[in-house]
Amino acid sequence: MIHGKLVSDASFVSLGQATMTGSDEHREHVLRAAFELREDLLAYARSLLGNYAAAEDAVQEAFLVVVKKHENFQEGTSLLAWCRAIVRIEVLKAKDRYHRDRSLIERVLDDSVDAAFEEFQMSRSQMEADRRRDALVDCVEMLSERAQGVLKARMADELGYPQIGERLSMSIEAVRKSLFRAKKQVRECVESKLRPI
Repeated sequence: MIHGKLVSDASFVSLGQATMTGSDEHREHVLRAAFELREDLLAYARSLLGNYAAAEDAVQEAFLVVVKKHENFQEGTSLLAWCRAIVRIEVLKAKDRYHRDRSLIERVLDDSVDAAFEEFQMSRSQMEADRRRDALVDCVEMLSERAQGVLKARMADELGYPQIGERLSMSIEAVRKSLFRAKKQVRECVESKLRPI
């Protein structure tokens, strides 16, 4: 809670934008990516607190920490794990604020929920990777034989444009254009297949 009132989704984004300088791409990336994780973080907080309103408060407080400490996030590491650690700290603070007794059973239960959540996220990530790979295979198979040949020569065989041209009897410019079109077609096809219905 901020001044007795929950921060809305829109005000969180505007809070990040209001304090953001134009050149601070890292901050913008972290804030936008963290906000996309909001539902997962809320579910995590709710599973630890057992109360929707308290979970909402904890996540809102965590977002304020993310805004203040965005520079502490290291690119290449898991943003979800970083945000979840912040949410967990806010959950513990919430439990202290609500004067709940922290028995050994509660701590073990919290750790179990944390482990189960991590396992769920890993399996979901693997499922998403499998979906993307299947979509990619399908989309490449939809290309013309010539486009597949250019793509295979460049991506799998790692040939340069002159070698691809020699192999497929094409000019270097034709190879370049064909490769550009094939990549674009595959990218659009994969995005279309992965788009939520």
